[in-house]
Amino acid sequence: MANIRAVVIEGDREHGYRRVQVLFGTNYFLEIADDNGKVSLLLGAHHEAFNADASEPKGELEHYIREILERHPESAFREA
Repeated sequence: MANIRAVVIEGDREHGYRRVQVLFGTNYFLEIADDNGKVSLLLGAHHEAFNADASEPKGELEHYIREILERHPESAFREA
């Protein structure tokens, strides 16, 4: 089943979001969580994932994104 299978949202706009999780495709997931003021991104397939700190500009997540873009320029998306 290759579609968006579930979206879980903990929190709300008024009080703040604590976690957003999306299950998609056959076995992929994405989770963005606020852990005591730090934002983390978890991206994975089935039982494997990587976690990146997304709290700061030019931080860990941006480093990973740049690395992926360098290795896979054919998949790059850049806003005009």
